[in-house]
Amino acid sequence: MPITTLDQVISGSQQPRIFSKATSPTLVAGRPFTYWATPGNPGAGTWDATLNGVAVYANNAGSLQFTNPTSGSTYLSRLQASATQAGTLMLVDRLWHNGGYTITATTPQNITQPTLPARDWSGTTAGNGVFAAAMLSVASGAGTPTITINYTNSSGANGRTSTNVLATAATSVAGSWYMMGLQAGDNGIRNVASLTLSATWTSGTLNLGLFRLIAALEMPQAFVPNAIDALTSGFPILYNDSALEFVFMPNTTTASTIQGQVAWTQG
Repeated sequence: MPITTLDQVISGSQQPRIFSKATSPTLVAGRPFTYWATPGNPGAGTWDATLNGVAVYANNAGSLQFTNPTSGSTYLSRLQASATQAGTLMLVDRLWHNGGYTITATTPQNITQPTLPARDWSGTTAGNGVFAAAMLSVASGAGTPTITINYTNSSGANGRTSTNVLATAATSVAGSWYMMGLQAGDNGIRNVASLTLSATWTSGTLNLGLFRLIAALEMPQAFVPNAIDALTSGFPILYNDSALEFVFMPNTTTASTIQGQVAWTQG
């Protein structure tokens, strides 16, 4: 049975998980940055280096420590954080990631992706509410390519395409996180078949990931904590083996640290 009352939220509350991530590179206002590989707590994560990639599960290096319930389900009950600059902090569940791209190639680079973990919106492998992001694990060189992915949507339709929402930039820092759009009418991505760059990015290391957004926290002032709780977050479910990652969208062009805590309830 799901949790349906505030009494159940309270009785099922678990020990908060503290997070604190080291200073990022100099960020660009409005361009998201993933703390996946940044030292701190949780520790720095690693990147996959194969085109087919791997599914990602709880307690992977880079993700917040997560313990499955002995029975029932897990729900986010509080996300509290502050940063050294204003911005928006996103808590996401990383489902799959890959690497191994030739960053100078402009032809399709094909992917045979393994099945997603059963952690989409509905707790299945269909990909409902699953989105893609192109990321850099090593800073890019010159060039501003458009990134195009060919994918199967959550309804099972093949041959869908989308491109990066924000324009890429030359010399993007490691950790840059370019969210990919969806073709009109789609609700999510089940698997990715290929990635194509419109032009060379000269140098660097490109990665791709699939994720589900759990929550977004606005932090309108530097050094001033803000929080959402079971009511204001929408009480999203955290499926077993969730690999929780922090993505930050800064308001200004400067380096940043983040710190705070995540709490959930189980039952």
